[in-house]
Amino acid sequence: MIHYTVSYKNPHRHFISFEAKFPTDGRAAIQLHLAAWRPGRYELGNFSKNIRAWKAFDDKLNPLAFKKITKDIWEIECPSLDHVLIQYEYYASELNAGSTFLDDDQLYINPVNCFFYDGLHKELAYQIQFNIPDSHEIACGLNKINSKTLSADNYDQLADSPLIAGAGMKHLDYESGKIKFHIWIQGEVLIDENKFVEECKLFTDHQIKIFGNIPCKEYHFLFHFTSMFQRHGVEHCNSTVIAMGPASDFQFEALYKDLLGISCHELFHTWNVKSIRPIEMMPYDFSRENYTRLGYVTEGVTTYYGDLILWQNGSFNHTDWMAIISENIKTHFDNAGRFNLSVAESSFDTWLDGYSTGIPWRKVSIYNEGFLIALIMDILIMYESDCTKSLDDAMNLLYTEFGMNKKGYTENDYRELINNLSDNTTEEIFTKLVYGKADYTPFLVKVLDLVSLEIQTTPSVKYSESQFGFSVDDNSGKSTVTQIVENSPADKSGLWYGDEIIAIKSIGFGKNFQSLLRMGGNEIRLEILRKNKRKFVTINSGNEIYFKKYNVVAKADFQSNRLSIFWKNRLS
Repeated sequence: MIHYTVSYKNPHRHFISFEAKFPTDGRAAIQLHLAAWRPGRYELGNFSKNIRAWKAFDDKLNPLAFKKITKDIWEIECPSLDHVLIQYEYYASELNAGSTFLDDDQLYINPVNCFFYDGLHKELAYQIQFNIPDSHEIACGLNKINSKTLSADNYDQLADSPLIAGAGMKHLDYESGKIKFHIWIQGEVLIDENKFVEECKLFTDHQIKIFGNIPCKEYHFLFHFTSMFQRHGVEHCNSTVIAMGPASDFQFEALYKDLLGISCHELFHTWNVKSIRPIEMMPYDFSRENYTRLGYVTEGVTTYYGDLILWQNGSFNHTDWMAIISENIKTHFDNAGRFNLSVAESSFDTWLDGYSTGIPWRKVSIYNEGFLIALIMDILIMYESDCTKSLDDAMNLLYTEFGMNKKGYTENDYRELINNLSDNTTEEIFTKLVYGKADYTPFLVKVLDLVSLEIQTTPSVKYSESQFGFSVDDNSGKSTVTQIVENSPADKSGLWYGDEIIAIKSIGFGKNFQSLLRMGGNEIRLEILRKNKRKFVTINSGNEIYFKKYNVVAKADFQSNRLSIFWKNRLS
């Protein structure tokens, strides 16, 4: 067993102290690894950049020789020793759903960030002692030996078990599928707790119906409600961490519905990616990238179900659901990366730049594109099976055939399963949309018509977007170009990403950017800053609408359409 002790002093400095005792198994040298990434975010994390004061000792606290052999592997010389002791500090100043954080109010740890494992023995059990104030309660999915001691069966379980230790956490709970679900709330938030628990139970009941059971003995929602803007959730096998804010705004319906959507999404991951896992990630290799082209399933299908289920159980109404579909369609068509990289290849490249804007027009989002592909496949399966099957059956089969057997699935496994459910009518989706870069329009028009929905388009409400082919972000107090349509008037004028617009026709502006554009007519002269140099560009608008607003609306027979009724009520 590996014994860890976690402590801290001066929490305002954000340094957590770790001490760990590792068995050597008779080796002359032992290599201790820190994870290179964390599941749920498929990019290298480089967590070792947060470590300082790393030391190694024998049982009598005599220093041992060690060296780093990679950025996150330490090798200790330990001839004739049964155990080695290591000490180090981890800087925990960032608070989000996947980080580690310390301040006066709480100790929050994602173990994958900061706990070491033996490179040859990931199967070793852990026991972790926390030296924390008596007033602090620990919320975590790990086994509790006592109020300040946790245990993990192996490194994989430890890495996947975030914890919050704090005073004054609110604890709510409910039961579903004979499993207890805990809701831990860190931070002050204005929500109707009874309503929230009731709606969490609704979407939990629904998900368990889809899969038949849940692959854990209990489940923990760990909520950070912060004073700053946040929208972030990370999935784990028997828990999730969700960071949202501003906490004072949750009495507003839109933000409350965001909270429900993220919560439903992260719970769905308990099956889809934590249990049902691409073969490339079974098991996780924490030492390097785990490339897969199935991100449109792991994240895209989960994004689809995270909102679909809330519509099906009544937490979202028809208007909410159509607005969600509309937003995903708009995001797709606003992204010129769809012409250059398929969603399967974009999934592979999440390890390269999947969580940043990246270079212009390069890639698409596995979340957004995956949502639309799941939508198209779901409706086609319902239609071809005459309302006897749906994407639910695909997810259930993935769980029973692969997840429950702890076996990873391949790209071809998923392809065959979906095609079998749809009588092969979905094969074209794989060829043209998943692995190709075809236009989504005919596919979306076709399937939405089957459920008595249609897409209506209008010019974007922003004048610049409609006429000139560029858009700006002015949230920071600066008007910075964030989007350019290829071959649009803005592109041809020489305007480019990152340009800061400081005047229109020599007139400066505050929050009246759009008004000045309208006054400019069909020709505008912009003064810009580019790498601290002033430049002028003149843009003549064309007749084309470069950005559109997409509205998915119901036809007259939507609520009587047999397919749409099945879509909405298939688990009722």
